[in-house]
Amino acid sequence: MSAGTAVPDAAESVGELKPSRRSRRSAPDFASSLLRRDVFGVRLGVLLLILPVILAGLGMQLTSRQGWNHPPDSRYYVAMMARDVGYSWSHSIHAELRVQPDNHLSPWYFADNDPTWQMVRTRLLYPVLSVPFIWMWGLSGGSMAVPVLGTVLFLWATARLLQRLYGPAIAVIVAGGFSLTVPVNGFTWAGTDTLALGLAAVLVLNLPIERRIGKANLVWIGAASIFIALTRQVGVLAPAMAGAGWLWLLVRERQWRNRWLGSLIVTAATTFLFQVLSMTLAPANTAGVIGHGETSYWGIFREFVHYLRIVTEEACTYMWHNDRMLYALFIAAGISVLARFKSDATAVFVGAVGATYVITAGVGFSGFMRYEMVMFPAAAVAAGQLVQLALGDHVRQPVGAVAELEPAPTRTRTWFSDRFAALALTKPGRFLGLNLQRQDRWKPQLLFNSLVLAIVIGVSLDGSWSSTVNAPASPSYAAAQGGSGYAVPPLAKPSADQTLRIMFAQAIGIAHGSAQLQGALDWTHAMQYRPMAPDQPGWPNRAKDGTAVVNPNSMGMDIDMSEAYGRGLSLNSTVKPDSVKILSRQVSEYGEDVVFTVEDTSGKVHQGTATTLYPIWHKNDPATVTALVFDA
Repeated sequence: MSAGTAVPDAAESVGELKPSRRSRRSAPDFASSLLRRDVFGVRLGVLLLILPVILAGLGMQLTSRQGWNHPPDSRYYVAMMARDVGYSWSHSIHAELRVQPDNHLSPWYFADNDPTWQMVRTRLLYPVLSVPFIWMWGLSGGSMAVPVLGTVLFLWATARLLQRLYGPAIAVIVAGGFSLTVPVNGFTWAGTDTLALGLAAVLVLNLPIERRIGKANLVWIGAASIFIALTRQVGVLAPAMAGAGWLWLLVRERQWRNRWLGSLIVTAATTFLFQVLSMTLAPANTAGVIGHGETSYWGIFREFVHYLRIVTEEACTYMWHNDRMLYALFIAAGISVLARFKSDATAVFVGAVGATYVITAGVGFSGFMRYEMVMFPAAAVAAGQLVQLALGDHVRQPVGAVAELEPAPTRTRTWFSDRFAALALTKPGRFLGLNLQRQDRWKPQLLFNSLVLAIVIGVSLDGSWSSTVNAPASPSYAAAQGGSGYAVPPLAKPSADQTLRIMFAQAIGIAHGSAQLQGALDWTHAMQYRPMAPDQPGWPNRAKDGTAVVNPNSMGMDIDMSEAYGRGLSLNSTVKPDSVKILSRQVSEYGEDVVFTVEDTSGKVHQGTATTLYPIWHKNDPATVTALVFDA
């Protein structure tokens, strides 16, 4: 090379080159990167494999199921929603009957002396959360929004927890499996079932399962415990799961101040406080719920074990014949308990099973796994253990040691993140703890949940929390809530003797298990009668005159108790319905109060008093008997 040859500087040469076009990622790489992004803590790919299927199924179900979008229990919730949007009791009941004309509903369903209403009225969360959707879509459509969101919340929270513990593949397998089960789909209706399910999943998500948790998690645990108590009577679930986790770790580490202690204190305190408030503000006679009428400790234990066997057999039979997917998931959860007995997931599942057994044994039956749904999140965590063990090296291993507080993920700077960082440095931001790690950022969560709770209570106090006046068993005017302004005018006025003949025939059928507690009897209204034997409802609570006031709906699905009730009304199935004679009659605007006689099969004549209410739902219905007292 000659001396006169100029060699350009490398930097200058590069600078003079035409800039190359920025390389683009291929479509598969872009799609893969997108699917690996987290959406509220869950891989987008996981959500796309789970949510579209169930949302499509729910869409078909809601548009084709028609009347069963609003089952019989929804009569309470729809009327409560109407109250929360400002309707009067009379208008609320009419609005509910327009949504579901086949339901029986009257103002006495919400009477201050009705035990079912005292239980239901504490379920404030679902009606209040439905108010914005009712403004948009009316009572019928708006009442379905929260149940659907509850199902989505359950699947999202469960998938997030499974992804953290076992990886996205197992999150898809287990959460996707639960999305195909019959209860998750079938009980997405106008009720509190799926909302309670979603809140239970949030509770399990924030428990210290194989990790240490921060103050923010404790706030969410407390909030979920309160809100689930405002949704269904399953308050024992939260302290049972936290207590089992604490006990498991106490045995393993011999240290009572372990990482589960905080969640145990929060769940126990919130559950106890709510239970005290509930018993004070909405007292309901729940005596003998678990013991089913037994008063001795041995008798209560014997009845509890008896109903444990019944609900277990019913649940297993139902799953075997109708829901093999759910059966497989529960079997997997059970096997994982044996395979990894010392794990936190096992402790949570065992605690959830124990709490659910208390609930279902108290109810006395398994309603197609409806009452067991609250333990689905804990069952999912336990089932995930077995799936992880089965797949082994093909998926990410679960956390072997206790994970410390998870650091905040590194994120790309955006306009929002810059504004948030600036806000965190201000005095209000520092007060709220926005400058702290997410796990210790508890004040915003506390303020948010406190605001939601205040709104729920504020709306309910002027709406669905109120009750109608007492509806005693007699006389007929008071039994129909006459003079209240919302007593329902009768559609017909059948005579008391005709009604008593129908009622005695129905009572004989009930005594033999071939009739329902509806017809000449009302499922809800208080009923006064004279129990004849210790197995008949109301026997332990008899008044001085030997009579008892019972509510047929409190018998639930207890066939033995219903049959005993029928024997008490029919003098052990000996009355002759056609022999009824009326000795005296007092007629009111709403019914009749009579003195009557009736013969039994031996020819003996029995005298008594009765109160009947004229029909208010269909003019061809018999009147309703609310008092039937034979002379002693």
